[in-house]
Amino acid sequence: MAKAKIDQVLEKISSLEEGQQKHYDLIQKQGVVLEQVASDVKAVAEGHAVIRSEMQRGFEEVKEQIKLVDDKVTFVSDKVNIIDRKLDEHIKLPAHAVV
Repeated sequence: MAKAKIDQVLEKISSLEEGQQKHYDLIQKQGVVLEQVASDVKAVAEGHAVIRSEMQRGFEEVKEQIKLVDDKVTFVSDKVNIIDRKLDEHIKLPAHAVV
């Protein structure tokens, strides 16, 4: 009877050790998964920073192009105003007087 009790206790201890090992293995696997997730998050953050930098550079280029277009529109507007003034002066000449 004592031997049976000892065998029963040893079997329970063995079962506990197996359960402990399974939990340890699971914790190890989860640790690896967490490390991978942390690595993935870091990679996403780095990619995000690169994209923001590229977008900022693109915005700066667009601003430069808009300024160039604004300058050209101003130049053309000034030319049109000069032509308009000259035309007004020309119309006032005696050759265009209404009789």
